[in-house]
Amino acid sequence: MKNASNNMLDAANTSFTVTAPAVTGMSVTPASFTSAGGNATVAVTGSNLLGQTVSIFLDGAEAATANVSSPSRASGTIVFPPNTTTSDQTHTITVYLNGAALSGESAAVTVSRVPGSYTSSSSRSAIPEPVIDNNGISLNPTTIDMTKPSVTLEVTPKDGVAYISIPATILTSIEGKNASFFIEIKTPYGSYQVPVNLASLIPGLEDLLDQNNLQAEDISFNIVLTNKSGDKNIQTALSNGLPNGKVMGAAVDFHIDIFNTKTGQQIGTADQFDKALTRIIPMPKDMSVIPVQWGAFRYNETAQKFEFVAAKKVEIDGVWCMMISSYSNSVYVVAQNAVSYTDVQKHWSQSFVELAAAKGLVEGVGGGLYNPDQSVTRAEFTAMLVRALGRGTTTSSIAAYDDVKQGVWYFDVVTKAKELGLLGLVKGSRFMPDQPLTREEMASMLAAALALEKLPLSKEFTNMDGYKDINSVDATYLDDVRTIVTLQIMTGTDEDTFSPKSETTRAQAAVVFIRTLQTLGLIDK
Repeated sequence: MKNASNNMLDAANTSFTVTAPAVTGMSVTPASFTSAGGNATVAVTGSNLLGQTVSIFLDGAEAATANVSSPSRASGTIVFPPNTTTSDQTHTITVYLNGAALSGESAAVTVSRVPGSYTSSSSRSAIPEPVIDNNGISLNPTTIDMTKPSVTLEVTPKDGVAYISIPATILTSIEGKNASFFIEIKTPYGSYQVPVNLASLIPGLEDLLDQNNLQAEDISFNIVLTNKSGDKNIQTALSNGLPNGKVMGAAVDFHIDIFNTKTGQQIGTADQFDKALTRIIPMPKDMSVIPVQWGAFRYNETAQKFEFVAAKKVEIDGVWCMMISSYSNSVYVVAQNAVSYTDVQKHWSQSFVELAAAKGLVEGVGGGLYNPDQSVTRAEFTAMLVRALGRGTTTSSIAAYDDVKQGVWYFDVVTKAKELGLLGLVKGSRFMPDQPLTREEMASMLAAALALEKLPLSKEFTNMDGYKDINSVDATYLDDVRTIVTLQIMTGTDEDTFSPKSETTRAQAAVVFIRTLQTLGLIDK
């Protein structure tokens, strides 16, 4: 055999030291609950845990997979169901390492009996009203003033983790009284605004309920905010993807698990939503000025990189905060991200290109260059537009067009764009991905994006008779061009020329993406 230096070794005289993973202890916080039950954090200590599977079992059934944060630490959250009986209930928590039970590593948690209940042959057990679990503290929902737009629940994190567990029945009850109400879950490092119609925004929830023989009233949502600022994977992704970036505030993981309220077992996770939800990351209290070039970014775990997400700055109680609007859960960061390119320093588009690049909307071509006057293909613009809208990628494996085959870099974004209704410009079954996008086609795609986002539009259009070539606009695109020009997302290539048949340039793409997002109110003007 050979060693790492490619030297031959005598197998008979060679020995190896293999350090096996081990669990040395565990703790559960809290160790007791009222009859309402609630969430507990299970902390596991050991050695060489990275890359291992640490499972947490509740009463002999797997309840959660622990998050291994370092070679010596792992933690997970499990839900203890309400106790509707007249006796205290004791639950046993055990830990499995790579599928093997660990002897001697167990803990007991007690859920108290129903308050005021007693044992009698003629008595009937009282069923407690559902409550909100605020990081181990029960909150009666009747104390919430539902006549207001929202309520803020402040949560004190434990080891960088904070959660709120809300039964779906509570959200449904509030929705019946105030459909626009939302619950803001606030921690020192981030906040999450959860609408009371959350269940209706989770794709596939009905199928998940059917698979588990449950009704909507049988589940709870466990909403967790974790400070990931010290996570090595996150730090590596930031260093690789934003080499000039300076993180402002914390890196926050926004996460929602779905539990069977009766058994306390997790049945799924809510990662995607049909509507953009608001997440807030506060800036350092001593930050009085927000830099011009900053962006908010969502961690793509599959690609292990940070990507653009829409965000605006707002001052709350004297502290600058970034309000992030996104359709998916993940780790989010806000960073100062100064970007410049040598070939746009005297270009008319400089401020737009640098701002778009700082936010992660566009990228350079390498060597410190942007190539602002280079044309943009249909595939390239589609990819940038889908990224800007933040609607995720497709789950379909069916080709949207004959010339968009699986395996090409633009397959997912083109398929997603067609699903979203952004590709009305395509005639027939061929997308022609490498064909330069014309300016009138760009107007068509931008107008489709505005319609997708349901932007209210005025019926009055700007008079475009000043453009001498306006009559050359394809009739199919004329209303779209009028809409985009009226909103000042696009202008002419000069005072009296619109150039509808000209190729879209990389500079023009950066400009329209910034203007479109500003028009939609998704980024600051």
